[in-house]
Amino acid sequence: MARKGKKPQSGTPKQAAPKATQSAGDQLKEKLKNVNKGSLLGMLSQVQKTTPDQWKDADSVRDMAKKFAQTLKIPVSEERLDAFMKAYKDATKGGKPNANVEDLVSKYGKGKVDDATVKEMKKLLKPKD
Repeated sequence: MARKGKKPQSGTPKQAAPKATQSAGDQLKEKLKNVNKGSLLGMLSQVQKTTPDQWKDADSVRDMAKKFAQTLKIPVSEERLDAFMKAYKDATKGGKPNANVEDLVSKYGKGKVDDATVKEMKKLLKPKD
């Protein structure tokens, strides 16, 4: 006996509507939802324990970024990692963070960073007095 209120299924299943284009921040949030919480806490702990001298060492930062990308299972090419390091060195020249996000995004983003991501970056990158 058929249930009331239910429409019979047709022979072809409905296809899901394509997702709207996600910002890089949204994509990262989706990846983080699927990450082992222990691994994520380990990464955050490592960042917290990183000394100022380690942050000044570009090779140390590069290794940490590469390791984190592997842990998060985010494929990062050497070219992309090199671009990140150029931006990192530029953002930290003079020994302290340079929070001029717009300049860094226009110089290194190559038009691939949306306004929502820039806004999120500004929240995270505040100059220390």
